[in-house]
Amino acid sequence: MSESPFAQVGPILFEKGYSPIPIMPGNKVPGLMVGDEWRMFKGWNEFCVERPSQFQINQWAKWQDAGVGIACGRGLICIDIDQEEIIEPLLAILPVSYVQKKGRKGISLFYQGNTDAIRSKNYRTPDRVGLVDLLAEGKQTVLPPSIHPDTGEPYYWWTDETLLDVGLAALNELPNDIADQIGEVLRAFGYDPDGDRAADPAGSDHPDTLSSHTSNFFRKLNEDALARIEAWAPKLKLPKGRFLGRVYRAVAPWRASGSGRAMSRRSANLSISPGGVEDFGTGESFTALNVVMKTLQIPDSELDAAVQWLGGCLAYDFSPNITLTMGPKTLAILAEREARERGEEPPVRSAVEEALTPPPHPEWHPTPTPAVAERPTGGDLTAYAAAQPSAPAAAPAEATVGLVEEEEVNAPATPPAPSMAELEALCRGIPGLVGELVEWMACSSSSPSRPCALGPALLWVGTIAGRHQAGPTDLRTNLNVVTLAPPGYGKDHARQALYRLATKTGLFRFMAPENFLSDSALRKTIEQNPVMMSMMDEFGGFIGKIMDRRAGAHQSNLRHMILQLFTTSNSVYTGAAAAQEQATPIHQPCFSIYGTTTPHDFWPSMSGRGVGDGFLPRWLVLPISGKPLLDQPVTQPYQPPDRIVEASRAVFKLSRRGANLPDMASQPVVNPIVAEWGEDGFEAFRWYRGHFAKCSEEASEDSKVLWTRSIEIMLRIGHIVAIGINPERPMLTDELVDWAGRLTELSTKSCIVEMKDRLASNDKQAEYLFVRRLIKEAGQAGITTVALKQQINGLFDNARYESIIKQLQDANQVSGRMGTGPRGGRPTFRYYAAA
Repeated sequence: MSESPFAQVGPILFEKGYSPIPIMPGNKVPGLMVGDEWRMFKGWNEFCVERPSQFQINQWAKWQDAGVGIACGRGLICIDIDQEEIIEPLLAILPVSYVQKKGRKGISLFYQGNTDAIRSKNYRTPDRVGLVDLLAEGKQTVLPPSIHPDTGEPYYWWTDETLLDVGLAALNELPNDIADQIGEVLRAFGYDPDGDRAADPAGSDHPDTLSSHTSNFFRKLNEDALARIEAWAPKLKLPKGRFLGRVYRAVAPWRASGSGRAMSRRSANLSISPGGVEDFGTGESFTALNVVMKTLQIPDSELDAAVQWLGGCLAYDFSPNITLTMGPKTLAILAEREARERGEEPPVRSAVEEALTPPPHPEWHPTPTPAVAERPTGGDLTAYAAAQPSAPAAAPAEATVGLVEEEEVNAPATPPAPSMAELEALCRGIPGLVGELVEWMACSSSSPSRPCALGPALLWVGTIAGRHQAGPTDLRTNLNVVTLAPPGYGKDHARQALYRLATKTGLFRFMAPENFLSDSALRKTIEQNPVMMSMMDEFGGFIGKIMDRRAGAHQSNLRHMILQLFTTSNSVYTGAAAAQEQATPIHQPCFSIYGTTTPHDFWPSMSGRGVGDGFLPRWLVLPISGKPLLDQPVTQPYQPPDRIVEASRAVFKLSRRGANLPDMASQPVVNPIVAEWGEDGFEAFRWYRGHFAKCSEEASEDSKVLWTRSIEIMLRIGHIVAIGINPERPMLTDELVDWAGRLTELSTKSCIVEMKDRLASNDKQAEYLFVRRLIKEAGQAGITTVALKQQINGLFDNARYESIIKQLQDANQVSGRMGTGPRGGRPTFRYYAAA
């Protein structure tokens, strides 16, 4: 397989100090490869102000057929001339360009310059024919040897010198007024500097008031606004607004979230940079005036009010030679503002004027209050609780005949069971190595299941980075995951795929045995290698042995050891001494377990004991339901792809900063790589911490404990994915924390639902729950007495059966009545679960 264009030149460009970026094959736009699928690269223009990392360059170089582009900005400018006849006149005024490239037509010239003063600009004729593109900050251009999408041939260098040879400092420099000089030359080719406009000022049909303005005024207003973003963007109080270098990022409040998120949970996809304004969530571009009008909810008919506001922020002096035609609403708005500034009561608006005022946006209102009310800046959860909107009062229940037991009135509601669609959605589009692993393991099977692949993917990355990576709260990367799936779901495929990957990468030493018969066997394994992961099939049987009250000391102690290894991963596990064996301290053990079993085997084995002592809360539980996909086309190779092999080795080596010495249980890792909070990541962490605490308060007494470790599990998951994105500098961003939080909440809620249906503290309660579950699983059609007894299959005698049925009916959990089956037919007596 030949190297991609990016692999050929991207690393060299990076060494020269440039910002190379991957380009989608057969296209001119930046792209990301997720699995085997190319997607639009949202946020690529951040590399115009900050270079990518070495790890990102290495990853992009592994993507098949990736083209190569270069992000302009940071002093790099490209002049892209579209028309052949324009080349000579422009070369007459431009400095000599030592580096030039060609594609299908025209030519591109590379220079250095002051990109704070020289801004990107498109030169067009009145008929929108492209003449020249001045590419500065916020823009990119495709480089050789990428393939041109129109010709199918590679771009090529037109000069002997290339950007691979010439650094930025060696390029000729452009003067600050180069944009005006180019405009004057292009007059002869149909360009009208006075008639040119960057974009429609209001983004729609222009109202009559626009006729008195020159387009040159709007062009200058928008250009000045992009040159002085700090003068107006923060004043809009956009949600999550903050500067990243010279780029201002925020949430676009005028549109709803594509995924249905609340405003506080949305990503800051609106980018306001000197190169322009773009919403990465929709791909739309705006002018500064567009943003002001949309944010402040100013209709097109009141364009002048937006001009006044933006011009005021930029210290414009609206002298009489600029006539602004104002309608009555605009005049009323300005009159109210002036009255308030004088300390007077604003004039009373008529009913007609009030009726013409547009209603506020239903989702977001620009007010001086913090944009994220549910994420207070203080650490006290009381502040969080106060920031939450009060719950709507419950509608009064209809009068019922008979007594209602107090327990039923006051019992906390059980959360709805998470759907399979929710879990499947969370397993798609995961960034970095974890996502690559999930796609490969799922799509290399004819019965693909991403949820079955998620657990092994998380544990693999967490293990090969183990001990040498620490989260921002000093949590480590060990994690326990159990996947609960019906029989025939192909749970073994992902496990065997991971064994093949461990063999191919040369990292099989991190794979622990599939079972342990005693605590001493586990301790000796960890003493030899403190970083290991064990993948256990038929995990319900293992849980049953270590949870059994009649189990021997070796098996009972095994449960306690697993508990302690999980919590001492950032300190030391001292263990317990025996008569024939001395305890040996194990520093920073990173031991993880991935188990697969069926729900019917897992929950009866777990018992209430595993909940009460904190064993179950330390697990991420992935519940899979429904029928598996069968006979699907296999789209990934059976053997691990080279890019995944190399990415795994990179995580292993870069986490250890290049060292290849084996981990020793007797010696701690003194200086691990500490993950940082990325954009709004800490605020997301605080929100989920309060959210989980509130869930715990509202939960029943027996399920409160399940929320105690949720925030810890969430941070471990997010940290592992961040390592797979960039092991040299992992960052927990808002998006990562939010994804991990939703996955953890799904796990916890599913445990609460299953506990109520399946978890028993003794044998009699287990029989009771078993019968109730059989009736519940029959659904709306109910179940006949004969069918119910057939499924019980002699597990207990008839007297016990009758006793359980009576208890269920007395508790209003089941009812018996005449009814027909799912296919109709003669009515028979059936049992139905309560709604």
